[in-house]
Amino acid sequence: MLEVAQNEHYQEDVKNILQLTHNILFALGVWPNSSGKRSTCEKIGKLLRILVAYTFLFCSLMPGALYWIFEKRARARLRTTTIMLYGLMSVAKYYNLITREDQIRHCLKHFEEDWKNVDNVDARNTMLKSARIGRRLVMISAGFLYSSGIAFRTLIPLARGKTVTPQNVTIRPLPYPTYLFSFDFYSSPTYEIVYAMQCFSGLVTISIAVSLYGLVIIFTLHACGQLKVLVDLINGLVEKKERDESKVNKKLSVIVNHQTRIRSFLQLVEHTLQQMCFIELAGGTIIICILSYCILMEWESSNSIGMSSYFISLIAGVINIFMFCYTGEQLMTQAEKVAVTSCELEWYRLPDKKARGIVLVMIMSNVPLKITAGKPFVLSVKTFGE
Repeated sequence: MLEVAQNEHYQEDVKNILQLTHNILFALGVWPNSSGKRSTCEKIGKLLRILVAYTFLFCSLMPGALYWIFEKRARARLRTTTIMLYGLMSVAKYYNLITREDQIRHCLKHFEEDWKNVDNVDARNTMLKSARIGRRLVMISAGFLYSSGIAFRTLIPLARGKTVTPQNVTIRPLPYPTYLFSFDFYSSPTYEIVYAMQCFSGLVTISIAVSLYGLVIIFTLHACGQLKVLVDLINGLVEKKERDESKVNKKLSVIVNHQTRIRSFLQLVEHTLQQMCFIELAGGTIIICILSYCILMEWESSNSIGMSSYFISLIAGVINIFMFCYTGEQLMTQAEKVAVTSCELEWYRLPDKKARGIVLVMIMSNVPLKITAGKPFVLSVKTFGE
């Protein structure tokens, strides 16, 4: 392998990989500062962004909850349930992102150190391949989420159309069903202001989801890249019959240290994100079920626009949960490759006493690596199918 002292381009690598996630988290006020210290202006700016985000979230959630409570029509309440549930999920995920800023900072620091400590070009290229896949998946996820959000906030109001009350009052549709006792939402310019705020609220909820998907996908595929490097390190241990015990000791220590870092990184990631993953997976499953029923209701009513918007949201939800589970499956698959490589290693090429050292690597390799959503659910294709 072509040796280099250190990855001179690690800052550029990290910036390119995290660019989209960084921009969204920064706009939400939850991107952690690398040093953990902020100036007074930075603290004020962060607080203002969080307050604005919460304002947009609750300006749609509270009137929508009142509508859901006082609405007597079962079908209307069911249509509102998906929006209410998604809003509550967003508030919970946003709260977790804010309170777990320190843990996210540690994950990012570990992530950056891994890129900084790459000591050869081949390993860097291996990690870049996994990183590019992760970046593409995040962009695809963002594309589906934002497009479905636009459809939900434009096509559904259009599908409802204007209604005229017996008092000859025209009611124009809003993205979210809204009720606030005697307050009139439908007269200008109140209607335009409420419509804009609800659209911004939708933007915030989607951005929270995209940021979570970004962190999970990027961190998990980073671990996959590290596992691929570990396979190369294990194979490199016995490329030729090595009789220099000092070199074998050095290689073994590098392998064990690398394997330990991967496991500690995944434990940190799981501890940081597992609650948000559970909220996303469980809530997303319920929303998919309700959206499927809403599609059947719109089919029965011959409402093609409403059916199309629900169908777009359903497809976006299914694809994003699949990518969630797919990244976890890739981690498990790559961990299995490490286990197989360590077991099939030609240990007889090593000096007699040093061959015993590979046993520790084999034992560690056979302990499964996985990402879970709140412990009960393992992120895998099997979980997605169930």
